[in-house]
Amino acid sequence: MSSKILVIDDNASQCKIIKKLFEAHGYSVVALDSPEEALYLLEWKEFDVIITDLRMPWMNGAEFCRQSRKFRPETLIYALSGYIQEFDRNELLEAGFDGIFSKPIRIDLLKDAIEDDLKRNRMAG
Repeated sequence: MSSKILVIDDNASQCKIIKKLFEAHGYSVVALDSPEEALYLLEWKEFDVIITDLRMPWMNGAEFCRQSRKFRPETLIYALSGYIQEFDRNELLEAGFDGIFSKPIRIDLLKDAIEDDLKRNRMAG
């Protein structure tokens, strides 16, 4: 069974790229350009991993992470942004991120981190 990933980025082309790259590695991926829509989806659908941008209109990634933890505390959540420096790292960790990555990123580094964390979760659970 493939792991399910939710990608949130207000840049539609970024969503498509990340979706294609992870699907090529066998993941099932849903990509959305709205954190509000993603929160609605999380009310009734489970994902193993969430990858979210930080700088988005109406709700930034840190607030999205805090809100999504209410629905899915067990889901792995990663920040992926070209604007990491605009955010306080401690605030991002306190929001509940499992990992913080800067764009551009080599997809294999992100994939390896996700696979390691998924493995650790399966062993613990």
